[in-house]
Amino acid sequence: MEINEFLIHARLDRKHLQSWVEAGWLAPSSEGEEWLFAEIDVARAQLIRDLKSDMGVNDEGIAIILDLLDQLYGVRGTLRDIASAIAAQDEPVRRRVLAQIRGAPLKAWSRESMDSERRV
Repeated sequence: MEINEFLIHARLDRKHLQSWVEAGWLAPSSEGEEWLFAEIDVARAQLIRDLKSDMGVNDEGIAIILDLLDQLYGVRGTLRDIASAIAAQDEPVRRRVLAQIRGAPLKAWSRESMDSERRV
């Protein structure tokens, strides 16, 4: 969607949009010099607005929250890919993978265990 439609849907003004793009919080695609936005950009802008105005999160907090959300979405995509790859395997392979997952002991991650993992 074009910028004017985006501003209406996101209930945002150009000043905030410009600063949020400069901060890297929104990353519209471009067609020439015109910014183009997707529905996910509207949702992200609404989240930013809500975090700032309704919850009082400062700019540093917004950046951290958005980075964590981006990481979470990346992990979800990776897990989706792994699930698809497992589903494409023969039944015996799927059973072995699921048995391995179910049988894997849960490791309590402490600072010490993470440090020892890095040293190995």
